[in-house]
Amino acid sequence: MSEPVYVLIRPDGTAQWGHRISSAEDQLGPHGIGRAFLTDGSRLRIAMSDCALILRDQYEPNPYAAKALAAVAGVPADTAPETRGPVILFGWDGMNEWDSTRPFTAAERDTITAALATAGCTTEAAPA
Repeated sequence: MSEPVYVLIRPDGTAQWGHRISSAEDQLGPHGIGRAFLTDGSRLRIAMSDCALILRDQYEPNPYAAKALAAVAGVPADTAPETRGPVILFGWDGMNEWDSTRPFTAAERDTITAALATAGCTTEAAPA
């Protein structure tokens, strides 16, 4: 099996590694998908509902994602932007015309695994 291309972090603290980002995007909700780079110059991107910060009654806070993303980015958790609803962290490849993903490197996967643990996430196995 190849390396995963994303990790989905849910507001309940469960995190799931996966290979097809479209299956994770289905969990972001019906209001579109917003994407951003984790940091300037990063090869990691974040995706969450485009309306999660506006439709606060429909998307619950996700402090697990905020803590994990801050740890991966190397910034203090208290300076992390607000996250709501499920959040995807994925390896980005602008040359991949199909879905713009790439497998995580071993170093990225190690960093993300440590960040998920720091955030208190429970990790589910990647889908087959």
